[in-house]
Amino acid sequence: MKKTFTVLTVLTVLTAFTVSVFIIINPVNKSYGYNHKKYRGKTANILPLSILIKNALKNPDITSSILKTEGLKEKIAIAKALPEPVAGIGLTDANGFNNPGIGVNSMSNIGFSISQKIPFPSKLGTKSQINKYSYMSSKAKTMALKLDTAYLVKESYYNLALLEKQIAVVKYNRLLLNLILRDISQKYGTGTASAPAYIRTMLEEAALKSELFSLNKAKDKLIYLLSELTGLKSSYIKLRRAVLPKIKEAVMRVETKKDIKTAYKYNPELKSLKYLAKKSDYETAYAKESYLPDFYLKAGYGDRYSMVPVLSASVGLSLPVYFNSYQKPLVNKAEKDKVSSIYDISWEKLQIIKSISFYVKALRLNENNYRLYESLYVPEAKLLFKAEISSFGTGRSSAFSLLDSFRKLIDSEFKRDIYNAKYYIDKSRLEQIMGKIR
Repeated sequence: MKKTFTVLTVLTVLTAFTVSVFIIINPVNKSYGYNHKKYRGKTANILPLSILIKNALKNPDITSSILKTEGLKEKIAIAKALPEPVAGIGLTDANGFNNPGIGVNSMSNIGFSISQKIPFPSKLGTKSQINKYSYMSSKAKTMALKLDTAYLVKESYYNLALLEKQIAVVKYNRLLLNLILRDISQKYGTGTASAPAYIRTMLEEAALKSELFSLNKAKDKLIYLLSELTGLKSSYIKLRRAVLPKIKEAVMRVETKKDIKTAYKYNPELKSLKYLAKKSDYETAYAKESYLPDFYLKAGYGDRYSMVPVLSASVGLSLPVYFNSYQKPLVNKAEKDKVSSIYDISWEKLQIIKSISFYVKALRLNENNYRLYESLYVPEAKLLFKAEISSFGTGRSSAFSLLDSFRKLIDSEFKRDIYNAKYYIDKSRLEQIMGKIR
């Protein structure tokens, strides 16, 4: 009974120690521009997800996409403008090159001219609409890139939080296992414990050590990934802990149809395809307008020295010479692009329905499994482990049963936290599909 009392006492002390580790307060680095007062206290060492997302949205790929989109916006105004007027200067020598004499012949002069092309009135508006929807499609693509980046940050963050919880569980249980190992080694020395029990305990400790090494290695990779995504130093992320919030009570999702309707309205990939479909409408119209004529205005002035200057003005009309050799293929291409964009929209809608249905079911499954482990399996594993400690201390149970209950406790805690993390990762994916960053 003395041994049992010692083990249970240390278990209580270690539990208090584990909780205290989690509330260590680290100073916040001023170089990142955060308010010390805002994060003062117990939350000072928390790694804020919102700050990670905010920094990740400034990455070079997104910045490049934004600038490219702004460049496309300028093309809207360019398409609306008339073509630049053309100025010219020329020499007319009616005397011939063998007997030059400017001003001698009334037809000889130095001429200046300016001409302006005026496209058929509807062409400029149609071309500007094509550029407008190209810009809007690119803008939607940039938003999709932002959502992808935000999701990657959230997925990495919740996996990091999961790893930190698992590392804490393993560290705590390694301390506990060392206590059990010391107790079994003493019993083994006195002949009250078998060699297999002693070896099994050592193997279990080696397995936990290996597990801790793998978890720390995976954690370092996630910290590096978050550092690359956000531009924050790895040391800043490493000194803070990611938080894995618990699933709230009564959050059963039954809003699949509402989610689909929201995604149809805000999903940037779908919006981009819709803009491209509108663009193809105007491209078809512009292709058909290639049959329509353009106009030319021209004015000229010829200086004939002592003679009366020559003034000229003309209005021209241009029409295609070979009808259908260029226009017909252009119209066919535009119409095929239009049909293609309609199919793309239909396919994207099907993918949205499929993805939302999948993630809504996944959320429900992860939530149910989390609650099952939180309310049943983990408390049951803890109760069993405590009972095995008592039985082992009084010699009514073997070390194998104790170690089996010990491993069951770790596994149940791991699975509970895994379902918790998967819930928030799937929730982030669902928000991404519906066009939400936060």
